[in-house]
Amino acid sequence: MGRFTRAVRGFFGRFLSGVEGRNPEILLENAVQDELENLKRLQVATARTMAYEKMLSSDAAEKGKVATVKERQARELTARGQREAAIEVLQQKQEAEARLTELESRLVEARRNSEEMEQAFRDQERRYNEIVRERAALMEEHQRAKALRAANEARSSVSLADSSRDLDKARQAIKQASFEAQAVGELGTSETERQIAAAEVDLKRLDAERELEMMELQMGIRPAGSLEDGAEGPGGRKAGHGTGDGT
Repeated sequence: MGRFTRAVRGFFGRFLSGVEGRNPEILLENAVQDELENLKRLQVATARTMAYEKMLSSDAAEKGKVATVKERQARELTARGQREAAIEVLQQKQEAEARLTELESRLVEARRNSEEMEQAFRDQERRYNEIVRERAALMEEHQRAKALRAANEARSSVSLADSSRDLDKARQAIKQASFEAQAVGELGTSETERQIAAAEVDLKRLDAERELEMMELQMGIRPAGSLEDGAEGPGGRKAGHGTGDGT
């Protein structure tokens, strides 16, 4: 059982050490709480010592009053000739004075203890306040360190190569889609449509040449008989007729 107890204690000790290492704020809080407990204990002890001193001071004052009263009574009894009664009163006075002497001796010791305890309490109070301020400063530094560590981890997890590679892939996909669309558009135009478009271009050219010849005739640049001779257009085709291929 002893070995088992030591093993369990060691296991939990290592576990708590790991937790405290990962969370130093726990250690700081424990240190503050320990100092606070010491401060409370010293406060109670100081209060008790000061209360004892006040009690002794009160008792000493009371015994001093008793001694003064007994001396006055003894003088009065002596003046009246009551000697035996005066002796008895003086004995009571002596007892009060003896008690007063004892109380004063104890009071000196109590005052010294009170002063020492109060000084210890003030020292502990200053120490507690210093620990609290130090904890605040260390916690602020710890938070900054955690924030910096988180920022570094986030920065290290960012991969510029991955984003560049994705952009390149996107560019290639868009270019490929554009080329495919262009190719589909070109394939969608049949050979017949291309021949019709070419024939229309030829007709437009023939019409333009015919209009130019008429303009030259009007300006006197071309003889009147040359218009019928040049009725054939380029390639031996007659103006206003088809291209010879059925179009």
